[in-house]
Amino acid sequence: WLLMYPDAYEVGLPNQGLQILYELLNERPDAVAERSYAPWVDLEAELRARGLPLFSLETHRPAGVFDVLAFNLSAELVYTNVLNMIDLAGVAVRAAARRAADPVVIAGGHCTFNPEPLADFVDAFVIGDGEEVVGEITTVLAAWKADGRPDRVDLLHQLARVPGVYVPAMYEVVYD
Repeated sequence: WLLMYPDAYEVGLPNQGLQILYELLNERPDAVAERSYAPWVDLEAELRARGLPLFSLETHRPAGVFDVLAFNLSAELVYTNVLNMIDLAGVAVRAAARRAADPVVIAGGHCTFNPEPLADFVDAFVIGDGEEVVGEITTVLAAWKADGRPDRVDLLHQLARVPGVYVPAMYEVVYD
């Protein structure tokens, strides 16, 4: 898991939700979590100029090699940072364009109570507290990965069966 906070390190570091998930995942024998934060504009410019991807804080691994990019959405003002971080990770920004080998993009936090503004870009949303559901999601991902990462659509169906997880691709939203 790459736990991503779509704001600067100084803003995201004290976030309790991210710290709790980090600890819960790293206590599991079948999961590892690292962190990443939105780069300031000067670092983003350097990354883009040198063709380097966004990376994890702990091991500096490229974000795109993780199985999960998990965003903590604490404010609507960071939505553009989410899109920018997905792009900097070298992952297709639109969920529909992602392949089985791409990381699964998951979002949770306060702003997921209305997930539709980011529905085209996020594979799955955790609605409510992530502490309970992160283990179930990890189990689903581990089984999919052990199966050779066959079909991304099958994974999305499995995630949609987890209580508290909303997978936008499984629904057609109609606006009046």
